[in-house]
Amino acid sequence: MFGRRRASSRGTPAAPSRARASRHGRRPIRSSLTGPTLPDPEGRFRRFEADARAAVEVVQGYLADELQGVRFGFQTAPSGDGESQLPLLYMIDRPSKSIVLYRMPIQRAKTLHVDDAEHRRAFLEYCVYRAACEYLGADPWDLVPGRFEHY
Repeated sequence: MFGRRRASSRGTPAAPSRARASRHGRRPIRSSLTGPTLPDPEGRFRRFEADARAAVEVVQGYLADELQGVRFGFQTAPSGDGESQLPLLYMIDRPSKSIVLYRMPIQRAKTLHVDDAEHRRAFLEYCVYRAACEYLGADPWDLVPGRFEHY
């Protein structure tokens, strides 16, 4: 019968066979398609970095003159340095001309009404744009005139 072990001649249950312990001769541990030596291309860090760099390129394309020489960086968690209106999401350091985005708080944001990849990417783009606007000391709606008129 399924799920029962065969009893030995003395009435005690027999030890599981080697085939069961090794999943019927197959490898005991399953790995991702990329294998154990290559990093996961859809990992959280890689996805965050790719989406954040794309958002930074868009913002720098719109505000090339204003953001001349400003460096964008990424950090896992907030360190408490610098200044910001939203210190859990990003940090602004005007003397060194840098903006640092924090990966974990942005990825784990609870304010999304739908928790899927598209909304997380839109929230990341919002954080990049908001940080750039705060760095420049401008209102987000006035910074790129005509960009949001279709809404």
